[in-house]
Amino acid sequence: MQNILFVISAMGLGHVTRSLSLIRHYLKGNKVIVLSELNVLNFLKAEFPDCKNLKLLELASYPALERGKSNLEYAVNLVRDGLRMPKLISEENKAINKIIKDNKIDFIISDGVYGAYSTQIPCFLLTHQIAFQLGDYLNLFGKLGTAYNQRIFKKFTKVFVLDFEEQDSIAGKLAHNSHSKSRKFLHVGILSQYKKTKTKQDIDYLVIISGFLLEHKTDFYKRIIKALKNKPGKKVVILGDYLKDYHKTLTGDIEVYSSFKGLDKNELFNRSKYIISRTGYTTIMDLVELEKPATLIPTPNQSEQVYLAGYLKKKGYFNIIMSQKLITNDNIVGDNREYIQKFTKLPKTKDTVKKLTSAIEKYTRGLER
Repeated sequence: MQNILFVISAMGLGHVTRSLSLIRHYLKGNKVIVLSELNVLNFLKAEFPDCKNLKLLELASYPALERGKSNLEYAVNLVRDGLRMPKLISEENKAINKIIKDNKIDFIISDGVYGAYSTQIPCFLLTHQIAFQLGDYLNLFGKLGTAYNQRIFKKFTKVFVLDFEEQDSIAGKLAHNSHSKSRKFLHVGILSQYKKTKTKQDIDYLVIISGFLLEHKTDFYKRIIKALKNKPGKKVVILGDYLKDYHKTLTGDIEVYSSFKGLDKNELFNRSKYIISRTGYTTIMDLVELEKPATLIPTPNQSEQVYLAGYLKKKGYFNIIMSQKLITNDNIVGDNREYIQKFTKLPKTKDTVKKLTSAIEKYTRGLER
């Protein structure tokens, strides 16, 4: 039995949901400790209500990066938060190393948490973003951020990049650049919490409204509801809030849930004919895994999502609406049939888990206590 520490970013629930398949794998015969923010821990409590091998510990999150309603506010916050990050990561690393010592950890898997490294034990980073794509007027700051990331990546035993090789990439320049060709990096494919099943598709639209930038959430929700309420068919809306618990029914055959708590997520996704969501990378991996058609809309000013929206639109993947202000009854649904055929040929989560655990085992074999 090994003591394994998962340190999971709390910037939205995407990091924890994509890590679920790995957590489930390592819970078989090992003790797993998860370190993250309260919303993530509540999600895991709902996911593993009676698991004796799972221990949950709270860790303060980074500030909500790339926040701001205007370009000026966004730029000021981005620069200010970027300058604070080295100190925050250093403090985070001290706290994590104390947890490593107190819990006799054998190795670490970090999903998006840069302070989760150690010089004493193997440590692995899961990421899909090894380079920033911030746009023209912040291009210099993006290059500086990418250079800083490379310094951080060197502290990890291995960096696992959640994307396919370049010809099949769904992350583009976020995951592929001159640095990504070094031995430090390994492109492993996609990770999703879902499995494709044969089931009756009786939900016409499944809407996922998640993310950590709350200032855009209400407007996004209102625009989606307005665009869908007069469309025929059943609609289910999930808000991704595990700190509350509610359900309501709206006119237009719309069911709204505060979160997936108490619901079978895998069944809901498989029952759905069409998905509407943000261009969050975890959502994109889920859609590739399930081979689902979708409309995706980036969170305003969130550089990663804006870049992914533009990149995927050029590739002809998904129905992309570049701004939530442009959502209408006419464009909320698109024809996604052609690209779905390509997704059927790509490796899926089971292949990624096998590749990941095999790579990790090379560095952790014989560490059982």
